[in-house]
Amino acid sequence: MYMTTTISLPINEYHRAEAYAKERNLSMDDLFISLINQLTLNEEYEKWSMPETNSSPLSLEELNARIEQGEQQFENGEYKTHEQLMTELQHEFSWLK
Repeated sequence: MYMTTTISLPINEYHRAEAYAKERNLSMDDLFISLINQLTLNEEYEKWSMPETNSSPLSLEELNARIEQGEQQFENGEYKTHEQLMTELQHEFSWLK
């Protein structure tokens, strides 16, 4: 699923962000995604999105164990709610207003 959004910001702030992205050889979309990833739990993101090298496919038991672990972490409040993420984004990127 994809989401499209429009962001309005002062032209000087846009140029500042554009220069920052260009220095790092990123598109503006890549920059935005990179900044969002910094606000999430990078360690968990990398753990779950990057396959282990030379790993075999998960068995049904291993898959269920990972799902249960994720559900338990969610119940323990180890993930951010949508409202928490949006508050952090608004604070971090106040220049994107």
